[in-house]
Amino acid sequence: MLQLLPTKVMEMKALLLAVIVLLSLGITAALAQRAPPVKGPLTISCGSYAEMRINEGPLGPNATQIYSWIQGYLSAYNNYAKYPVVAVPEIPAIAAFLNKYCDDNPVHKVADGIDALLAERGG
Repeated sequence: MLQLLPTKVMEMKALLLAVIVLLSLGITAALAQRAPPVKGPLTISCGSYAEMRINEGPLGPNATQIYSWIQGYLSAYNNYAKYPVVAVPEIPAIAAFLNKYCDDNPVHKVADGIDALLAERGG
């Protein structure tokens, strides 16, 4: 009977390991399916942003809404980030950066451009 005990312990360890692996796979799948962290105007593609800019002009109503939203996004980032950017740029600087980024990366999202802006500014 004493010899059966190590076998039972090994079986329990194997069962525990299997449960842990299955749980971690479930958690990984759940994280992969979660919603993106950004919602709103920044979720449009750079190509759509470029078309909007051409159709409405550089400071059309939708572009202005996007730039204002970006300023709010950067302000919130500054408020909560471990490494905030020094200053939230004014609208012309945001527009210039985003225009170049989106012209260079038409299939990316506008949010990717803002992440690039944050990285450039040390955020």
